Amino acid sequence: MQLPGILFLLLITLSFSRQASAYPDFIGYGYSSCMLCHYNGHGNGPLTDYGRGVFASEIISKGIVGEKTSDEELSQRSGFLGKKQLPWWVRPGFKYRGLWFQTNPGSESTMKKFVHMQADASLALLFDQDQKYVVVASYGYYPVPASLRNDPNKPSEFLSREHYFRWMKNDNLTWFFGLMDKAYGIRIADHTAYSRTRVGVAQNDQTYGVMAMYRKEPWEFTPHVFIGNLAQNADQRQKGLSFMAERDIHQYFRLGGSTMFSQNDYVGWTRMAGHAKYGYGRGNSLLAEAGMIMNKPKSGDAKNGAYGLAQSMALIKRGYFFLSQVEYYNQTMSTKSPDNLKWTFGLLAFPYLKTEFRFTVVNGRDLSDDTVVGDSWSIQTQLHLSL
Repeated sequence: MQLPGILFLLLITLSFSRQASAYPDFIGYGYSSCMLCHYNGHGNGPLTDYGRGVFASEIISKGIVGEKTSDEELSQRSGFLGKKQLPWWVRPGFKYRGLWFQTNPGSESTMKKFVHMQADASLALLFDQDQKYVVVASYGYYPVPASLRNDPNKPSEFLSREHYFRWMKNDNLTWFFGLMDKAYGIRIADHTAYSRTRVGVAQNDQTYGVMAMYRKEPWEFTPHVFIGNLAQNADQRQKGLSFMAERDIHQYFRLGGSTMFSQNDYVGWTRMAGHAKYGYGRGNSLLAEAGMIMNKPKSGDAKNGAYGLAQSMALIKRGYFFLSQVEYYNQTMSTKSPDNLKWTFGLLAFPYLKTEFRFTVVNGRDLSDDTVVGDSWSIQTQLHLSL
């Protein structure tokens, strides 16, 4: 008998809640809104000067730089060129992510591989010192999936993941115009998670559109109208809208919900989710998201699925965390499709300025009333560099 998705997520969340914390939003440090540290109001993309300073002075380890190095000194060294000051109107950046992994270690079918996941250059141009008017753009390497490498019509290996204009009309309302991530759910760093790949908000699912963020404590509202990615064929572009609403219960606890409605020439999408961010103790926090995925093809039967995520991070010592992430997905919310379960656990470290290291083990399991499939295992090592 299959375990219902919502019950599974609840059990896992409770079982890990005493030793967990949530990345990427660092709500365990009291930062409930992404707008404080990123140019993009919902995270991802380049950090502001404030965000760079926070990361350097509060998050990274002092093991390499030395315990005597002050937090103020680290903050001053967090710029693109370290302490060297750039003109106030320009903020360049660079992001690299590399992954080495081994599947099913010890078995005859084991495979080892290294993948360059991302190599992006970014630029933020500020038109005034209050940063009311900002243009943000990124351009970089995109690894073409192995299944498309021999395709004569394969996509380019270089693309822009975002380029938009941000206008802070006042302290409460900010507008965004251009190519950006859809406003939906929690943007965790793992772009392979079910909460991103199955929903349509993965690493390269950006869209052109207009987004507004309205903040009136304790609320934050984000409507987003979009027309798809113009780099895609016109018939494949998902056009529609999404809406997010989040409320701060207190500085370390935020609840929210998301909806998204869109369609192209082949299928209509409806997504709904509830999500929560909770911080406890210094640096410890928990992220949780559960949602519905409804796909209605223009010809054929509709499929109503569900997914769940609980991601935690427990502070071991400054700069080092124990990471645990549990996921659930069922394509039809019935015994017609298997329950896909995944558990990722390991070390997340920020050992030096602008550096991130991950070592994780991933266990996958598919539960079905008709078949029994053995667990899959993989070992992953990631290096992230952010200038």
